[in-house]
Amino acid sequence: MRSLFLSFCFFISVSFCGFSQMIKVSAERDDAGNVLINASNADVIPYTLVFDFSNLQNLSGGSSTVISNPGNSRVATLKRINANQGTNYSYTYSYVKGNIFAKSKIEPVYLIPVPAGVTVEAQAMKSLGETISKNAGSTFTGVSFRFSEPSPILAPRKGIVSSMDMTHNPENKNLAYSANENMIELYHEDGSFTRISVLRAGSEKVKIGQTVLPGQILAESGGENYENGRHVRVVNFRYEKENTGKFHSVIFPVKYAVAEGTEMVFKGQKIEVAHPEEVIALELSKKELKSVQEGK
Repeated sequence: MRSLFLSFCFFISVSFCGFSQMIKVSAERDDAGNVLINASNADVIPYTLVFDFSNLQNLSGGSSTVISNPGNSRVATLKRINANQGTNYSYTYSYVKGNIFAKSKIEPVYLIPVPAGVTVEAQAMKSLGETISKNAGSTFTGVSFRFSEPSPILAPRKGIVSSMDMTHNPENKNLAYSANENMIELYHEDGSFTRISVLRAGSEKVKIGQTVLPGQILAESGGENYENGRHVRVVNFRYEKENTGKFHSVIFPVKYAVAEGTEMVFKGQKIEVAHPEEVIALELSKKELKSVQEGK
């Protein structure tokens, strides 16, 4: 009988946890009575902060949404309006990882994250609830690439390794889904993330904070304990701000390079993986491209 690990938190909750202590905000006054608000970002990627200034007495300025880059930075300045009057202020803030304002200079194309020449079966994934109920829903949650033999798992696009969990050793067999999967997450210049999961425990070849290039080996594949065999799951997402000031994550399909061009919609078709040089070069500097070419 197959085992099914259920986790209704699934993806969204994982994205928001684990960085509660990454951002620290402090305020100080300068000699003119202005309030200087600083942020200390202990992570390797930018964060987006939203401030709610509920009380500003004789003070003005201060954007409600700002970016905190890694390290220490000034994120807001509240200027004193009348030098002869006292000032007072209060605020709250929330934050999420990534720069929600970032844009890509080009339309990105992703590599299927196994070596060129490997044949994969590509299938769009649906939500956990739809999987359990066997309903033919339309909620897109990423792409699964299945293959027959163990494989290195490669970076589908240039990015910074922003998160990693490679400690889970599978014990159950014939799984349909597990809440605890080894994964590596990449942060891209356009503020989006790629989460790659179903990896072999302890097989990581990269470290958090490292910039990786398209086609670079991240880890080794897992999935032999699943009923459908070896595979890798790829989820692309970004954070967006609601009108209320709260954040939510949005999962979206991306263009993958295939032999015929690009593909976004996968319905279980078999594909021979191609890694076109023009796709690899899209986001790379001349130095980075030379590094990739020399590494082949």
